[in-house]
Amino acid sequence: MKKLVTLFIIFMLTGLTSQAQCLENRHSTNWYDGWISCTASPNPKTSYGTTHWIKYDLGYTYTLHNTKLWNSNDPSHLDYGIMDYKVDYSIDGTNWTNLGSFTANQANGLSQYEGEFGPDFGGVSARYVLITPTSNYGGSCFGFSELLFNIDGSLSADETAIADLTVKAYPNPFSDTINVIIDTFSEKAIDYYVYDLLGRVVLKGTKNNINPRTSLTLDTQSLITGVYFIKIKQNGKSKSIKIIKK
Repeated sequence: MKKLVTLFIIFMLTGLTSQAQCLENRHSTNWYDGWISCTASPNPKTSYGTTHWIKYDLGYTYTLHNTKLWNSNDPSHLDYGIMDYKVDYSIDGTNWTNLGSFTANQANGLSQYEGEFGPDFGGVSARYVLITPTSNYGGSCFGFSELLFNIDGSLSADETAIADLTVKAYPNPFSDTINVIIDTFSEKAIDYYVYDLLGRVVLKGTKNNINPRTSLTLDTQSLITGVYFIKIKQNGKSKSIKIIKK
């Protein structure tokens, strides 16, 4: 089936669909509504060496069109916002094609901040998108709040089945525990992982005896305040969502 969709994606190295805006086209000023990199690491495009970077896995190969970018909008860290950055795309996550070099304006730190137009992919096909900032507005870290992709593409029967794995969590933000609700048509065991912003696994486990709707209650007392991601994996499929410890 043909589908036309818009993906809101933020600061994660795996496929992640999320929306962090308070009002349409506006962006919050919270520090945790964004991607931040304070330590450079080997870039997935090896010719770039060791850099700050973020790689998106959209889950499938789509036709990519125009984008919209919200820069880092925390009033105390506007200097983290990216300035000059390179964009690459890939089908397999290994062989990259450069889209070009771009410049982002600094955010204003206001709740009325509405972002700006980002790179236009012009209808290329890709599953992976790599953002490599080369300069920022003077801060010790690099970051931006959100990137919106306008895409279209076709899903095969096998790919459609992946959409049958859905994940929700409540309360979110959470304190000592969080409940995770998983809807799936498969009865195979589920593995779950909770990652911090540095990509480290801080909680993990396996759930057997799966029903069409399965719930997990995770003890999160050991986690410090901040942003985390929970990934659910089942039978080669996975879904990730952002969660916040208050």
